[in-house]
Amino acid sequence: MFKTLLAAITLFVLATPMTTAPTAAQHTPPRLVVVLVIDQMRADYIQTYGHQWTKGLRRLVDTGASFPLAASPYASTYTCVGHATIATGALPSTHGMIGNGWHDRRLRKNVTCTEDAAVTSVPFGGREGNERHSTAYLRTTTLADELRLQNPRTPTVVALSLKPRSAVTLAGHAGPNTHVVWTEGDGTWATSSTYAKTAAPVIDEWAKANPSAGAYGTTWDRLLPIDAYLFHDAQPGEPADHLFPHQLTSTSGQPDGQFVGRWNRSPFGDAALGSLAGHLAQELKMGQATTGTDYLAIGFSGLDYVGHAFGPRSHEVQDTLARLDVTIGTLLDTLDTLVGRDRYVVALSADHGVAPVPEQALTASPLAGRYTTAQVRTAIETALVPFFGEGPHITTISSANVYLTDGTLERILTTPGAREAVQKAILAVPGIGSSYWADELASTTATDDQQLRFARAGFRAEHSGDLVVNTTPNWLGTTTVTTHGSPWDYDRRVPIIFAGAGIQPGSYLVSASPTDIAPTLAHLLGMTLPKVDGRVLPQALAGRQ
Repeated sequence: MFKTLLAAITLFVLATPMTTAPTAAQHTPPRLVVVLVIDQMRADYIQTYGHQWTKGLRRLVDTGASFPLAASPYASTYTCVGHATIATGALPSTHGMIGNGWHDRRLRKNVTCTEDAAVTSVPFGGREGNERHSTAYLRTTTLADELRLQNPRTPTVVALSLKPRSAVTLAGHAGPNTHVVWTEGDGTWATSSTYAKTAAPVIDEWAKANPSAGAYGTTWDRLLPIDAYLFHDAQPGEPADHLFPHQLTSTSGQPDGQFVGRWNRSPFGDAALGSLAGHLAQELKMGQATTGTDYLAIGFSGLDYVGHAFGPRSHEVQDTLARLDVTIGTLLDTLDTLVGRDRYVVALSADHGVAPVPEQALTASPLAGRYTTAQVRTAIETALVPFFGEGPHITTISSANVYLTDGTLERILTTPGAREAVQKAILAVPGIGSSYWADELASTTATDDQQLRFARAGFRAEHSGDLVVNTTPNWLGTTTVTTHGSPWDYDRRVPIIFAGAGIQPGSYLVSASPTDIAPTLAHLLGMTLPKVDGRVLPQALAGRQ
């Protein structure tokens, strides 16, 4: 009797539909992934300037999962590096993009991170194109690449930026249904034969209607009342003519290179990117299929151009962010209508921060200033004369990387006293705080030297220098108002915010890095990334999926 009853109960259980809540494996992935990278956005801009925002940035801050302690775990805080890290979940030592450019020993010349002589420009809007960009130097796959492989259907992939190095790294390698767009130096909207053989009509028609030259004669003035801005418009270290309002014109009276530079150093290029993104989302029906996920990435470049020219305390930086708040708000409203607010996920971050303007830092501390690359070069060359005679012993210096002439590194390492003499000479240059040789950077021996760990994370033997030189805090080796590229917190700390489908809102004071963005999104999509250095941030996921 008992056996009969047990069998009946078992059959009933097996035949009864499950009514429990879906497991993590059963959740419906977002229909669209949106990755927004704001070039040169320091993490502390949210606390300092966030009260000025009321639209898209405000929405993401208020409704998203944020990680205020996030910082890049490497010293090479540059645009190409940051975008590639966000897109791949890997460190520069893994993905290969160790800077915006470096010295290619095989070609015996300096190269940019996306240049490729084997491809051609594909311009939009009836313009002529002449730049050549691809992922030839990218050594791993991006989230978008893996989405093509693992998605149940071929996704639509869109990546946009004013900068080729931002758009290319956010997109990754070529594939079907992929649209990657940037502007060339003369303002031409373009892609390359890596991604398309001819100009896609859906982009071409938009480019004809929205040429950068259409902004010629525009005046950039403050969006908000002047008393809404912090600090003074005129500050130490900022050129005297860098005051509002700004005329987007040129001395030639034509929309030439001077005009394009001024257009880049304004919020209007980012507004154009937002317009193009909304146009493509609608025309390509992104996120509107019943299965699978599409991918939209935008590298907003305007803040970087503005920040270099005016500095992080400027009214121009504040206004660029206030206007970007509106641009992102308009885009999110468009996606709400096209896709549905609960059907797409947004990840917002930055590729790097920016240093204080040294002349402004001096008002708080005497430990700030400027040096020149020529000083570093002279120090090294002079130190080597007693050992090897007159040089040159240096091929080139690119950012923090010092490339020595053929055979010089080997001679230094095998000549008693030479290595120490170079090290001493470099550290005697005002503003230089540390330097590391290639053998130290390639070593896997554990170290307590945090700066060495950061430098190792950005080292790749075939691209990096024979010697890497780092500044001390608040010292710059540039003639621009300010820059980035250091291992200090003002360059490494960036915002990380997730919002939308599958996200648990909140502020999480845990360690985080831009390497964690792609793994977290991949987990949300039920995907696996083959080669990452980051990890999933479970705090961001609703129900800890």
